[in-house]
Amino acid sequence: MAQLTILVTGATDGIGRQAALDCARQGMRVLVHARSRQRGEPVLDELRRAAGGGNLELVVADLASLDQVRALARELQDRIGHLDVLINNAAVYMKERVLTPDGFETTFAVNHLAPFLLTGLVMDLLKAAPAARVVNVASMAYQGGQLEYDNLQGERRFDGFSAYALSKLANVMFTLELAGRLGATAITANCLHPGVVTTKLLTQGFGFSGIPVERGSRTVTYLALSPEVLARSGGYYVDCRPTPVAGLARESGVRTKLWEHTEALVGPFGLPGGDPQEGRTPKAGSPELRGPRTPAPPAH
Repeated sequence: MAQLTILVTGATDGIGRQAALDCARQGMRVLVHARSRQRGEPVLDELRRAAGGGNLELVVADLASLDQVRALARELQDRIGHLDVLINNAAVYMKERVLTPDGFETTFAVNHLAPFLLTGLVMDLLKAAPAARVVNVASMAYQGGQLEYDNLQGERRFDGFSAYALSKLANVMFTLELAGRLGATAITANCLHPGVVTTKLLTQGFGFSGIPVERGSRTVTYLALSPEVLARSGGYYVDCRPTPVAGLARESGVRTKLWEHTEALVGPFGLPGGDPQEGRTPKAGSPELRGPRTPAPPAH
């Protein structure tokens, strides 16, 4: 296989780190995303040792800040000529409602808004590749997600699992809607449930462990690299097999509404501005962001 350029978000820990290592071991150029240089540089060194060298590079952005997501996209535009694979893996699980500097609930911002925004902003790089792939790491937890637009970010009530499940539902719905909109291009979009994997998110968020990350990353690397799925799009995969989606994710009108709502928060898909009228991200206090405000910690 020819060398591909691959971006893995949330690549300093867990599934993302293992997926970056898997891709590097297969000779790919891997852009290892970290939320900070302090966190990323030691991991980059460890990955290079584990891969026996490898073509690994560090990119840095705190995905809880949409301005930093935009800055990351600009850096990529300057740094690479094309992007073959985008793996949107970064995610957080928050036990309490915490707002980002932009005024968004952190789970919703990091797990949904950031990958939506980043994917749109690197679309030109994906289109420049002969055949590109977007791989979104979702979770079977999406089946518990509820779309209540008056409580989408915990404005009325907040529960950590409910917020996480909603964000994973948004990942699945974004993937299917994106695949439909990319139908005439050479870009595919697929999502997956990696399994119940022993990661920091699982142990800190849920308090138990699961399968090893080496197994949990298999479906990620399968969707990123396998020729079997090069032309397949709009799928939800479990154990490297396509699996029917359930519930709200099947409804195209519901998916379209969420897409349009997301654009209202971060700006039109693929454009660098924030609010489409004002060119900025909506701040806390706007109607869609009502609720208690707490300073946000760095995104994981």
